[in-house]
This record gives sequence, C-alpha cells and structure tokens, in this order.
Amino acid sequence: MNLIKKAMLFCKKEGIKNTLVRTSEKIGEAILRTPGILKEKLAADHFYRQIEEKVSGKQVYIVIPCIDWNIPLYQRPHQIATVLSARPDTQVFFVSDEYRYDNFAGLSPVNPQLDLLSWRIVPKIGSAFSKARQVTVFMSWPRHADLLEHIPYSKLVYEYIDDLSLFYYYTEDMKNKHYELIRDADLTVCTARALLEDAKPIAKKVLLSPNAGDYDFFHNNRGCPMEPSLTDKLKPYQCVLGYYGCLASWFDYELVIEVAKRKPQWCFLLVGYCFDGTISRLQEAALDNIILYPAQPYRKLPSFVAAFDIQTIPFVINDITKATSPVKLFEYMAAGKPILTSALPECLQYRSVTTYQTPEEFIEKANTLLSVRENPDYIAQMDTEAKHNTWEARVNEILTVLNGGN
Repeated sequence: MNLIKKAMLFCKKEGIKNTLVRTSEKIGEAILRTPGILKEKLAADHFYRQIEEKVSGKQVYIVIPCIDWNIPLYQRPHQIATVLSARPDTQVFFVSDEYRYDNFAGLSPVNPQLDLLSWRIVPKIGSAFSKARQVTVFMSWPRHADLLEHIPYSKLVYEYIDDLSLFYYYTEDMKNKHYELIRDADLTVCTARALLEDAKPIAKKVLLSPNAGDYDFFHNNRGCPMEPSLTDKLKPYQCVLGYYGCLASWFDYELVIEVAKRKPQWCFLLVGYCFDGTISRLQEAALDNIILYPAQPYRKLPSFVAAFDIQTIPFVINDITKATSPVKLFEYMAAGKPILTSALPECLQYRSVTTYQTPEEFIEKANTLLSVRENPDYIAQMDTEAKHNTWEARVNEILTVLNGGN
C-alpha cells in the first residue's frame, strides 16, 4: 500500500497526534533496518543456499501472518508455527512483516526447526523451497497474498482469524484479496462462527477452528510466585480482577471504570498492549484501583496471573468481538482461576466460563465466583475444557482435514 495513503488511514482512526508519533517511530525503525535491508540485497544467494539446505527432503510449512514474531502478544500464528516445528522431519518459516518489533536480515533462527523469514526476500529466494518434499502455506494476511506467486507450495491454508474492519488500513483491495484467498485455498480455517458463515458460500473446504491455549505452560505454572512489583500495589484490595492482552477500542473501558467506582475495595490489574490510543480513557479516569502495566513477555504472564482472583475479558459486543475467539480464554482455563467475560458469542459455549451483560451483573457474578474459586469441581471443569482446547489439538485437526480426513 502507498505509504501516504496508509498514513492518511492511520490518521483518520488514530488522530494527528498519534500519527505524528507513529511516523517518527517508523522513521527510526527504517533507519535501524537499513543495514539488514542492504545485507538482504547483497547476500540473496547466501540466504537462498541456507533455505535450500534447510528444506531439502523435508515437510515445510510457511506461516504468513499479520504480526511480528517479537510483538508482546503470543498469538495464534506464533503458537501454530511453534507446534508445527515440533513435528518430525519438518522445517517451519514464520514470515515476519517486520512492522515494528522484528529487526533482522533474511533469516533468524527461533529453534532448530523454526526460522523467521523476512517478507522482503521471499520474491528473491522463493524457488529455494522447491527442494522440499512438500510445502504447505498457512496464510492469514491478505496484504501479503502476492508472495504466494513466488512460493512453490502444494497446499494453501487460509486462516480467517479476525473481522477485517479490525485493521485501520482496511481497503477494498484488501477485501478483494481476502475473498480470493478464501476461494483459492485448499482449506479455509475460521476461528469464529460469524467468520465461518461468511466463508462457507465460497470456500472449497472450510473448518471451524477456534483459538486455543498452551495447556502445559499455564497449568505447570499454577502457583508460581507473583510478580514482585505487585505486592505493595495490591495490598489495599480485597479482590484483584485481572486481564492481559490488547487495550483497544473493543475493550470496555466504561464498564471497568464504572465497576472500579462502585467497588473501591476491588482493583483491576490490566496488563496491556496499547493497540491504539484508547487507553487514554483509563488514564483520564485516574482511579487508584485501576492498575496499568505494559505488555509483558509471554514467559512472565503466569507471574501476573498469580495475582488475579478473577480472570476477566471485559470486551464490548460489536462486529469485531462477535467474530473473536480470545486466545486468553483457554490460557485462563489452564491457569485454573475463575473466568468472567462479557457475553461474547465464542465464550458462551464453555461451562467453566461465566458471562455478564451489565456492570451490576459483572459485580454480582464476580461475587459468586469468589465464593467458588476453591471448589474442586469447578476447577476440574476448567481443566477439562483447557485440555480439550490445546494448540496441538487444533493443528492436528487442521492437517487431518487438509489432507482429506474427517
């Protein structure tokens, strides 16, 4: 997309102030990336040979998402790439958009069977993948659809994971590419029922595959020490209502502020990645019992969950959230603490999840959950649902359906 047009779209959604800040950041990021870009241009043959050697005779998966690897949110594309890389005789490439958080030249190893691959060099080295036994692409980013013409893939999985209006640079061209991918893919994977209904009429083959959780990571870290910096901050409060993830336009700031005002003896601990400028609503409220932390590395999340009495997902209900399967829902299940969410369609089917519709109902349901948080039957129910919703299970189902199974 033309950079001027992209800046105008960003400005329309985020305002002039945020646009100027982000523009200055982008200039700085571009300067930092210049050495890597020059290296890619001068050493394309080197990267070609590296890839050729890595893929020779192997099952290869190329994951093309809309997200950097090092963004402080460990989401579906990261999880799927990691699970695929654990399969025998396999090599996985995560194509980094290098939008903000990644900065490397050509290739960067994550583990012996998983590499980050710069999107810029794919047109130059894509034919190196022809040495693989088979190449399967997991695509979830229409803006990079043009990369497919440079990759000798056998099968294409299109992951329809969000309502496209989520993105500020949503354009008619992006929409057209999105529906072309649904029509052309060997399998279209939808994470929510609303997305499934949209894809069904035109997809060759379609699968409902909600998000999932890393059961072992969160279950095994139950009882881990709490983040030390929280100790004094949380002492005055009887109940900690926790959340981690995006703080964006779909977060229900008004509800959080209202509950915090009505229950001064409770506090919200929000560990958030600021997706847009809407977090200012919480900052303007200036309530002591709304405690904000910046996004944390994935490995540190359990130390924050250790402080939660109730795990929450306070989202507004709109077109974006109606089509949202929250990753954190299944991580919350594995962590084994009570779960309270707004009445999101993709949360209603789980018995271990309690939902609310109003601030009054939020407070009522939270009080109920505080009384059952040690109940072994309730904890066992969460654990059962967490085990049924793992990334390994999702990947196995996707590959089974892709390859002709039921």
